[in-house]
Amino acid sequence: MLLNRAIIAALIVAVAAFLMYLAALARAALSPNESYAASIGLTLDQCVAAQDGLSAEAARLYCRRPVPKRL
Repeated sequence: MLLNRAIIAALIVAVAAFLMYLAALARAALSPNESYAASIGLTLDQCVAAQDGLSAEAARLYCRRPVPKRL
């Protein structure tokens, strides 16, 4: 009896985790924009470091600007 309850509790936790995973996927898929840094596969710090001609703040703003997501 106790084993059945443990199995049911584990199953409920697994289903809840899977549903949260699906919700995160849906949120990412429905988001229209992503940052420029993410669109070219860089972290924000890597993108800022690559912007030689800009000040640190201007480079950060440039790398954070939204661009349409490529599907």
